[in-house]
Amino acid sequence: MAAGAVIALTALMATPVTASASAQGKTLVQMATYRCLDSNGSGQVYTLPCNGGPYQRWATTGDGGLRNEATGRCLDSNGAGQVYTLPCNNGSYQKWTAVAHTLRNAATRNCLDARTAGGVYAPSCNGGNYQQWSPFG
Repeated sequence: MAAGAVIALTALMATPVTASASAQGKTLVQMATYRCLDSNGSGQVYTLPCNGGPYQRWATTGDGGLRNEATGRCLDSNGAGQVYTLPCNNGSYQKWTAVAHTLRNAATRNCLDARTAGGVYAPSCNGGNYQQWSPFG
């Protein structure tokens, strides 16, 4: 099962997406809380109980980005570890690499992390359960 999740996460990150392929988006389940990566039109990123809606579906861009199906904005971060979405710009802060079950930011080398209450941030990679993500759907 774990090997299948790694393959699926790697496949999600490796699949180029065009505008017509946004329906191929996947939910990203945080493995410690089983909540899904979610966003809104204001650019906030957090986790919520999984509902399969378009705000919880993320598709890869051709350059390593993750685009939210509902907003069309890309997952972004900064050196302070904040995570949000912005219009897609092909910048290195919007590029994420799947490493095992983690998502590592290309610019900061930090990993996508979540708190129990739903906050999402990107601290140094530590291999902890709150940095483990699995695609679904």
